[in-house]
Amino acid sequence: MSAPQTEGPSEASAVSSARADLVSCGRILLARGLLSQTSGNLSIRVSPDEVCITPSGMEYDRLEPADMVLTGTDGNLREGQHAPSSETPLHCLVYDSRPDVSAIVHTHSPYATTLAILGLPIPAVHYMIARARTTQIEVASYATYGTDALAQNVRDAFAAPALAVLLANHGLVAAGATLQEAADVAEAMEMLARLYCHALAVGTPRVLSPDQMAEVMAKYEQRRQAQSA
Repeated sequence: MSAPQTEGPSEASAVSSARADLVSCGRILLARGLLSQTSGNLSIRVSPDEVCITPSGMEYDRLEPADMVLTGTDGNLREGQHAPSSETPLHCLVYDSRPDVSAIVHTHSPYATTLAILGLPIPAVHYMIARARTTQIEVASYATYGTDALAQNVRDAFAAPALAVLLANHGLVAAGATLQEAADVAEAMEMLARLYCHALAVGTPRVLSPDQMAEVMAKYEQRRQAQSA
């Protein structure tokens, strides 16, 4: 019989780093108005089958690293003093279906949520949409928060390589290879949503053409490769 598996030094370090990063990122996003009180949730994939996620029902400016929860991608609790976010099924299913994603930021930021309530995808009205590696931010169909049905709807609407998706009558999910990238995408998409809402209030927004967006996407890809070199 083999000995039971224990957490190795590198895994423990990854979890410890993730706990600190989630606290720091949560406070930054709260200060920038993307999170409020206990709404929204953040997570980091710390191993192929483990996720470190914010706890349920706790205010971001009061969170400490020890409050973060470690769960398996199967949804089973591995370690933590608190219940994990109610949206743990959503995070876990995205990780299972998107091997390119290692961090998720879910917000109820005002302008993105406004468009989600209207059921309006965000088209390429500004080139910053390339930050999300797509030319349209899709809307996942509505389901009650915290349910497997919502998780499945998000998975179905959130095809690679897109890094953002709206949740009907709910909010926004942004993703990335790192928590910093996911947070940057969430902030950029809130700005994009704000511009789109303002443009809709004034007239008919002009959408960039496929050729125009292809040029922008190529420039963004060149920049990503240069930064990772």
